[in-house]
Amino acid sequence: MRKDLEIISEKTRYKILLTLFASEQPLSFSQLKNLLSSVQENKLNYHLKILREKNFIKNEKRKEYKRNEQRSFYSLNKRAIHLLGTLGLSNVKAEFQALFKKLT
Repeated sequence: MRKDLEIISEKTRYKILLTLFASEQPLSFSQLKNLLSSVQENKLNYHLKILREKNFIKNEKRKEYKRNEQRSFYSLNKRAIHLLGTLGLSNVKAEFQALFKKLT
Protein backbone atom coordinates (compact mmCIF):
# COMPACT_ATOMS: atom_id res chain seq x y z
CA MET A 1 0.00 0.00 0.00
CA ARG A 2 2.94 2.33 0.66
CA LYS A 3 3.94 2.27 -3.04
CA ASP A 4 0.37 3.02 -4.08
CA LEU A 5 0.25 5.98 -1.71
CA GLU A 6 3.55 7.28 -3.09
CA ILE A 7 2.14 7.16 -6.61
CA ILE A 8 -1.07 9.02 -5.80
CA SER A 9 0.51 11.47 -3.38
CA GLU A 10 1.70 13.60 -6.29
CA LYS A 11 -0.88 16.42 -6.35
CA THR A 12 -1.78 16.26 -10.06
CA ARG A 13 -2.35 12.51 -9.91
CA TYR A 14 -4.45 12.93 -6.79
CA LYS A 15 -6.54 15.63 -8.51
CA ILE A 16 -7.09 13.32 -11.48
CA LEU A 17 -8.17 10.45 -9.24
CA LEU A 18 -10.55 12.64 -7.23
CA THR A 19 -12.06 14.10 -10.41
CA LEU A 20 -12.67 10.63 -11.83
CA PHE A 21 -13.97 9.49 -8.43
CA ALA A 22 -16.52 12.31 -8.39
CA SER A 23 -17.68 11.71 -11.94
CA GLU A 24 -20.50 9.27 -12.47
CA GLN A 25 -19.24 8.46 -15.96
CA PRO A 26 -15.86 8.15 -17.73
CA LEU A 27 -14.30 11.46 -18.77
CA SER A 28 -12.48 12.32 -21.97
CA PHE A 29 -9.08 13.96 -22.00
CA SER A 30 -10.75 17.24 -23.03
CA GLN A 31 -13.20 17.06 -20.15
CA LEU A 32 -10.38 16.38 -17.69
CA LYS A 33 -8.37 19.24 -19.17
CA ASN A 34 -11.31 21.62 -18.70
CA LEU A 35 -12.02 20.47 -15.15
CA LEU A 36 -8.34 20.61 -14.18
CA SER A 37 -7.56 23.88 -15.93
CA SER A 38 -4.57 24.63 -13.68
CA VAL A 39 -2.78 21.55 -15.06
CA GLN A 40 -0.87 22.01 -18.32
CA GLU A 41 -1.92 19.67 -21.12
CA ASN A 42 1.46 17.92 -21.37
CA LYS A 43 1.55 17.35 -17.60
CA LEU A 44 -1.99 16.00 -17.60
CA ASN A 45 -1.06 13.57 -20.36
CA TYR A 46 2.10 12.52 -18.48
CA HIS A 47 0.26 11.83 -15.21
CA LEU A 48 -2.57 9.98 -16.98
CA LYS A 49 0.07 7.77 -18.56
CA ILE A 50 1.60 6.99 -15.15
CA LEU A 51 -1.80 6.23 -13.63
CA ARG A 52 -2.60 3.89 -16.56
CA GLU A 53 0.77 2.13 -16.32
CA LYS A 54 0.38 1.67 -12.56
CA ASN A 55 -3.12 0.27 -13.12
CA PHE A 56 -5.10 2.97 -11.30
CA ILE A 57 -7.22 4.10 -14.25
CA LYS A 58 -8.76 2.55 -17.34
CA ASN A 59 -8.49 4.06 -20.78
CA GLU A 60 -11.36 3.16 -23.06
CA LYS A 61 -11.36 4.14 -26.72
CA ARG A 62 -14.75 5.21 -28.10
CA LYS A 63 -16.12 6.57 -31.33
CA GLU A 64 -18.76 8.95 -30.01
CA TYR A 65 -18.03 12.10 -31.91
CA LYS A 66 -18.93 13.45 -35.30
CA ARG A 67 -15.48 12.89 -36.73
CA ASN A 68 -15.44 9.08 -36.58
CA GLU A 69 -12.11 9.14 -34.74
CA GLN A 70 -11.56 7.32 -31.49
CA ARG A 71 -11.32 9.31 -28.27
CA SER A 72 -9.94 8.19 -24.94
CA PHE A 73 -12.24 8.09 -21.94
CA TYR A 74 -10.80 7.58 -18.48
CA SER A 75 -12.29 6.00 -15.37
CA LEU A 76 -11.04 4.49 -12.15
CA ASN A 77 -10.36 0.80 -11.95
CA LYS A 78 -10.97 -1.45 -8.94
CA ARG A 79 -7.48 -0.86 -7.54
CA ALA A 80 -7.99 2.91 -7.32
CA ILE A 81 -11.52 2.57 -5.95
CA HIS A 82 -10.25 0.20 -3.25
CA LEU A 83 -7.39 2.53 -2.32
CA LEU A 84 -9.65 5.59 -2.14
CA GLY A 85 -12.07 3.55 -0.03
CA THR A 86 -9.25 2.57 2.31
CA LEU A 87 -8.48 6.27 2.68
CA GLY A 88 -12.09 6.83 3.78
CA LEU A 89 -13.25 8.67 0.66
CA SER A 90 -16.10 6.26 -0.10
CA ASN A 91 -17.99 7.83 2.79
CA VAL A 92 -17.97 11.22 1.09
CA LYS A 93 -18.45 10.10 -2.52
CA ALA A 94 -21.96 11.58 -2.69
CA GLU A 95 -20.58 14.95 -1.57
CA PHE A 96 -17.85 14.79 -4.22
CA GLN A 97 -20.44 13.98 -6.87
CA ALA A 98 -22.64 16.89 -5.79
CA LEU A 99 -19.68 19.28 -6.02
CA PHE A 100 -18.72 17.82 -9.39
CA LYS A 101 -22.23 18.40 -10.76
CA LYS A 102 -22.02 22.05 -9.74
CA LEU A 103 -18.75 22.41 -11.66
CA THR A 104 -20.01 20.82 -14.85
